[in-house]
Amino acid sequence: MKKFLFIATIVALIFSTAVDANAKKKVRKKAKAVTTQTVKNSNLPKYTQEGVARLSNGDVSDREMAFLQNLYFQYVMPGTISNESYFRYVKLMFTDSALSMLRDADGNYDWAAIEGKAGGGNGFTPSFKVTNLGNRQYVVEENGAKCYFEVTGTDGAYKISKVSPLPLN
Repeated sequence: MKKFLFIATIVALIFSTAVDANAKKKVRKKAKAVTTQTVKNSNLPKYTQEGVARLSNGDVSDREMAFLQNLYFQYVMPGTISNESYFRYVKLMFTDSALSMLRDADGNYDWAAIEGKAGGGNGFTPSFKVTNLGNRQYVVEENGAKCYFEVTGTDGAYKISKVSPLPLN
C-alpha cells in the first residue's frame, strides 16, 4: 500500500507540474516612445515690443530688458508678485538693497511702484513699454505710470539693484 501511495504521489506531482508543449511564449511589444511638441499659447505676450533689438539668431540683444519684461510677464501681469507664496521666486530677482527700497514703514513689501500703482496710477497692463536709459537703467511706463530700475549682474545672473517710481540718481 505504501508503494502504491508513493507512486500515486509521484504521478500526481508529474502531472501537476507538466508544461503544455504547445504553450507559446508570450511576447510583449515594447511601448514606442511618444514625442510631444510644446505648443506655446499665442495669446501670451512675447518680447516683441517696438524698439527691442534682436541678434541675428533672433535672441533679444538687450538681455537686461528681457529680464525686466520676464519679471512683468511672470509675476506682475498675473498678479502673483503680491502673493506671499511666490516671494521666494520673486526675491531671487532682486538684491537685498532693492528689496529694502520696497519695504514700507511696517516692514511689508509694497509692490505699488513695480505694478505702476504708485501715486495713484492705474497699474501696468501687458502693453507696457520698457526703455533703456543707459548705464543699465530702465524705465517701465504706460499711461503716465512709471517705474525705474537698475539691473546688475551678468547674463543668467541678473538682479534688480535699484527700483523707484522716481528717476534714479
